[in-house]
Amino acid sequence: MKALRPEEYANINLKEVLGRTKIDEESIHDARVSLRKYYDVLTSLYPVYENSECAFISNEIIGNLGRIRDMDICGSRDRRRDKLAYDTIKKFKRLKICFLPRKIYGSRLLLFTRIYSLYKLIPQLDDFHEIRKRVRIIRNLAEALGYSSQEIKIISKKMGDVRDNILKMECNGLTPPEINVNIYKEEALKAITRIIKSQDEFHYRFINLE
Repeated sequence: MKALRPEEYANINLKEVLGRTKIDEESIHDARVSLRKYYDVLTSLYPVYENSECAFISNEIIGNLGRIRDMDICGSRDRRRDKLAYDTIKKFKRLKICFLPRKIYGSRLLLFTRIYSLYKLIPQLDDFHEIRKRVRIIRNLAEALGYSSQEIKIISKKMGDVRDNILKMECNGLTPPEINVNIYKEEALKAITRIIKSQDEFHYRFINLE
């Protein structure tokens, strides 16, 4: 099966978001996942391609979807939650102008360069949530490039589950236990190293893998 270009990958995920009309918990979650995939590709194409309006709109909607998701995790399904969900879905139509061009020169290299930059950044981070966000971006970009990403997907999901459990505890007035950040950091770095080494497009540019 032919791998999609990153532009196609982003546009398919954007189209999926535009087709969403329901506000149930699963639909909100899936819309957020798809829009993040689009957003991560879009923002990784700078400076060759830039659409600040669509980046702003996407980020705003992702933020709203995140707030709804947090309400769902905390079991706060009420009128306020549903109103925010309906209002957010109405904003999806603003994304109709945001499809990427069919072909952007150097798109694969731009995505891979960002993966590598994030890989080099992670060892400097000590905050669990900051590491989790970078891992999630790398997961999406690796998937957009058609690279083997199952391992990083598992780690990203594991970290996402930890984040959700922390939120649930806080919503119930409990203090979450401390997280051993180094365990997740090491797992993520090993998985990302394997992604970088497994591809055969850009080895000549990236040889300093620790």
